[in-house]
Amino acid sequence: MLHASASRAAHRRMATPGGLTVLVRQMVAPTPGLHRQPSVRPWALREPQRAMHLLMTGLGALIMLGICGLSSFFVIVDERRGLGAPDTGTMGAPSPYAISSRDLDPDPLSLAEVFSGAQVRLGAGSYRVTMTHIDNVCATAATGEIGTLLEDAGCTQVVRASMTAPYAGYEVTTGIFNLADAEAATRAGERIRPLVESGRGSFAAMAAGAAPGSDPRDRPDAQVGWHDRGHFLVYCVITRSDNVPISPDDPYAPRITADLLDTYLAGEVIGARALNL
Repeated sequence: MLHASASRAAHRRMATPGGLTVLVRQMVAPTPGLHRQPSVRPWALREPQRAMHLLMTGLGALIMLGICGLSSFFVIVDERRGLGAPDTGTMGAPSPYAISSRDLDPDPLSLAEVFSGAQVRLGAGSYRVTMTHIDNVCATAATGEIGTLLEDAGCTQVVRASMTAPYAGYEVTTGIFNLADAEAATRAGERIRPLVESGRGSFAAMAAGAAPGSDPRDRPDAQVGWHDRGHFLVYCVITRSDNVPISPDDPYAPRITADLLDTYLAGEVIGARALNL
């Protein structure tokens, strides 16, 4: 199809001197005013909007980068200042790796570190310390096959104490074994259970009035508890002053075990050591 502004052709006849009529094609100039104006390109109208959109997108990206940068800055500052962390008296958190072996944690335990006062104050009340003992022979604090098991686990010392619980009639022997590494402590903890349940060994209760470590006593009426923390094994032996056996559903034995093993020995004593390494 020809454009409306294309040239138009006209024809007319001309006679030659010889009488021959010739059909002549004559180009006729396009009629003025018939030209169509070029249409406006649609994208040309959108260029200002696109420019504005790009500008706003760029500003938004800059704002988000600024917010992220400030957030990271405040997080780093808070971490350095220790803000938002529980107040434990020292900065940082205990490192399980720091106490994973005696190679990393070579300093021996001491009585002052584990039992520094005449009583241990916990949420449930105060446990009165009646006697303390430290020994390089770990079998002193165990009976039966458990003594040999602890020696095989690389035990080099045991720190323990006898206490009077804040519940009438309950007495406790509790302490820490220092083993070679976390793997040895975990393995020992797993192997102790069948020995205790079958009567082939247990932890010794400190004999009142006797020289510490001279007379390990196996108390069938006692309830014992233990678990590992790093290269340490914490334990307790719970008895009653009237020699009544501790029943499996005793209401106080679980509280005593949680207080002394979880909160005090594993949490406060060993936790403080891990924090300071």
